Amino acid sequence: MNLSEIRAKVREVVDMDTTDLSDALLNMYVVDGFERIIALDRRWPFLEKSWTLTTVTGQASYPLSGIGVGDVREITSIVDNSSGGARLTLIDHADGEALWLGANDVVGVPRHFSIWQQELYLWPKPDSAEQLTLRGYRKPTAWYQSDATEVDADDRLHQALVYYAIAQVYQLQEELEVSGFYRQSFDESVRLAAADVLRVPSHRPLIFSGSRFHDSAYGHQEPMYY
Repeated sequence: MNLSEIRAKVREVVDMDTTDLSDALLNMYVVDGFERIIALDRRWPFLEKSWTLTTVTGQASYPLSGIGVGDVREITSIVDNSSGGARLTLIDHADGEALWLGANDVVGVPRHFSIWQQELYLWPKPDSAEQLTLRGYRKPTAWYQSDATEVDADDRLHQALVYYAIAQVYQLQEELEVSGFYRQSFDESVRLAAADVLRVPSHRPLIFSGSRFHDSAYGHQEPMYY
C-alpha cells in the first residue's frame, strides 16, 4: 500500500473527510506508526543492502554519510575484494586507536574495522586503494513524501499502519475504548507479521552432492536423502 491507499482505508472506518481530518494530520499518524515498527528491530530483512567502498591510501576514517547514497544504518560485514575476499573483523574503536594510532601509527592491509561517531574506521590504515564490499542494513526511505510511493516495509506490515492511524484518530476524539481496540489490533498485527518476517528459514532435507538414483519402475529420478 501507499500513503494514499492507507488514508482511504482509514477514512472508510472513521467516516471523516478532509475537512474533519486533514491529510497532514493523518500522514503524521501513519509515519508515527511506521517509525514504531522500524524501531522494533535493527535487522529487518527488507532493509538488507550491500555497498562498495574504495579506500584511500593512508586514510583510516570514512563518513557513513559518504557511503552509497548515505543510507547506511548498520554495517555487519566487510569483505576486502582486493585481497582474495578476506573478511575484516569488527573491534572496539578504543582498541583500534591503541594499536594503530599515535606512536604505533602504521599503514598496511586493513583487517579490522570499527564504527565511531558515524564514521567507519579501518585498521591499520590502508597502504593502497582497496576495493571493499560492505553488507548491512540501510535506513528506510522517505516513502511518505509521496502519496504514490509504496510503504518501505514488507507487505505484511502495511495493514498495521491502517490500524495505528485509526487508533490515533479515535484517541483524538476521546473515544478511548474504540481507540484501544484498534491499538490492540495494531500491536497484534505487527507482532504476527514480525514473527513471520524475521523467522529463521525452515530446514529442508539434506542432499549430499546432489546424488540421485533412477527408479526404473516409475521412469523418473528421485533425490537420495541422508
